[in-house]
Amino acid sequence: MNSSDGPKSCEPQHLQQPPDPTWGVEDLGQYARAQEQAIVAGEHSLTACYWRLGLALNLARKHFAHRQWGRYLGELGIEKTRASKARAIHGTFAVAEEVAELTVQEAYRRRQLKPRIATAKRRPSPPPSTDLVEFLLGVCKQADGCADQVEFIEHEQAKQILTTLDETIAELDKLRQLFRARVSA
Repeated sequence: MNSSDGPKSCEPQHLQQPPDPTWGVEDLGQYARAQEQAIVAGEHSLTACYWRLGLALNLARKHFAHRQWGRYLGELGIEKTRASKARAIHGTFAVAEEVAELTVQEAYRRRQLKPRIATAKRRPSPPPSTDLVEFLLGVCKQADGCADQVEFIEHEQAKQILTTLDETIAELDKLRQLFRARVSA
């Protein structure tokens, strides 16, 4: 075979074809490296897409009440985990250009985490009674939004949040009992 009969294994054209069992370790390594570089380049372009998706979803989220958000995402065919990741990336970076050099994983890792609550002792002051219904609806809406983030929370932080959640539910249960007593009176 002379050079006009076709490319040799170390020429770039060889790396455009899928590998086969006749390839040596060096060729396989070059092919793997080229594929990894293509993936990283693709991830960089995807990160801006995640940011733009997050922008759209963050704007849309304000229009949905408790339990409607998941249905909306389902209608769009967007997985909740992807939506949550996109919303977090958008919430962290002011413009899409800030994520241009980051992979989706790097951008998500840099997301702004909400401050941890050490104990439920530091609760916000109770809302005025005229705003109580709005407050409770807001809690439902926020809880629905938080459900999308559970799988991304680290184990130790999840334990802390669970403790706070249990204490919050206990306080809400006390409030429910007060209202039941009021309705019964």
